Amino acid sequence: MSDRVRLQLDSMGSIQGDDNVCVVILVEETRRMQLSFVTDDDMRRQLSLRLHKKEGDTRTSKLLPEVMWESLRGFSDSEDYEMVVDSVKANGEYHTILYNKIFGGKYDIRLSDAVLLQEVSGIPLYIKLSLVRHQMVPYTAGSNTTSIPINVMPMAVLEKGLADSIAKEDYHLAQRLKDEINKRKSLNNKGGENR
Repeated sequence: MSDRVRLQLDSMGSIQGDDNVCVVILVEETRRMQLSFVTDDDMRRQLSLRLHKKEGDTRTSKLLPEVMWESLRGFSDSEDYEMVVDSVKANGEYHTILYNKIFGGKYDIRLSDAVLLQEVSGIPLYIKLSLVRHQMVPYTAGSNTTSIPINVMPMAVLEKGLADSIAKEDYHLAQRLKDEINKRKSLNNKGGENR
């Protein structure tokens, strides 16, 4: 049995009330589980160009990711690489590594950039099974809502959610958000390790 699960880009959306934040939904190969994470509007535009690309569309052919990948294809192909989401960092970001299987190189890469690289190159993206159990939720095709694990929400989203939950007198949610905010601040003050 493998210690990881392959992921692929499924869709994107936004957080209600904040169009500057993009929610990216990745699904595993059987499309039963999903991983959601948040990125910025610039990455939404980049991913949208690839996700909604039609046959014969050449708009991306001269963009940096495609040009760089095309220039490397003479030396290697997507089978020479893999990307693995292996933990959640103290700041709430997924820790993702790009591996060069030929030369043994390891390179940290943002998850959003890993998804973009997968769309451009076909390099496989995996998540460790230990994270699947804690970070992925059941996938529902066509749903217009999704769950984002609280431990990977950006600090600004947590703080806005805290203010909103207090205003709505949802003190249970407010306490969960406050606990996550305090945990991150504490870990960051101690030079926190990956979780």
